Amino acid sequence: MTLRVIIGTIATVLTLALLGWAAINEPARMATFEASQAGRSIENGAALFESNCTPCHGKQGEGIPGVAPALNNPALFNGQRLKEVGFQGTVQDFIRLTVSAGRPIPSAGTNYPQRMPTWSQRYGGPLRDDQIDDLVNFIMNWQASAGGAVANTPAAPTFQPVGTSLDVTLPAGDPARGETLFNGTASLADGKPAGCSGCHVSGAGTIAPDIQGIATRAATRKEGYSAEKYIHESIVQPNAYVVQGFNAGVMPQDFGQRMSAQNLADIMAYLMTLK
Repeated sequence: MTLRVIIGTIATVLTLALLGWAAINEPARMATFEASQAGRSIENGAALFESNCTPCHGKQGEGIPGVAPALNNPALFNGQRLKEVGFQGTVQDFIRLTVSAGRPIPSAGTNYPQRMPTWSQRYGGPLRDDQIDDLVNFIMNWQASAGGAVANTPAAPTFQPVGTSLDVTLPAGDPARGETLFNGTASLADGKPAGCSGCHVSGAGTIAPDIQGIATRAATRKEGYSAEKYIHESIVQPNAYVVQGFNAGVMPQDFGQRMSAQNLADIMAYLMTLK
């Protein structure tokens, strides 16, 4: 009988010790689990951002002038942008709402004529709630570094811009390289993507004209213009001729300063393959 009591007492003490150890270590275990989940969410958000957001907001969230604002920017996280648009909630709430529901009208004082599309399935978009959360977590992950404080301040070019003249002599273009520039998988001479494919979508011309068949149509747009000359002008002087049904000012106005002559030649060579 005494042996049973001793064994029972030892078992009880060991059980309590194990439970105590587990309780003491539970916060650390949960913190590790939460950190793992957060890291996985940010990783998923990065993939979603790359496939859906980079054509307008840039690969590193640096923004594309005339297309969409910088997200990797202190102005988003320090309350400046929220104040500009009159939003009273948190930065995280602002990002979630904007990503989910889009922005059907431009914010006061902005110069981005495109409308932010709706992404959440709750509002008719393609992404689930968990995917929206992943995107928000990825964007919020920039808060600590916020991209260098001057993401919207253009640096002095370290290359020779092609300019806006149509009389400039261009080098031979590389269509394959031009396709990567057009699709944003390679950057222009200024180090930022062009963002062309974000608006010029083949088979869909809601923001900008359909790109498919441009090599054939271009020669018919302006009397006396070859297809190459029309495409050249459309890139460096986008308001010189605006296709009926679309608005002036939507196409970025600064490609002449952001592109090298080789950039322009490569993009033109690619577009001339789309017959």
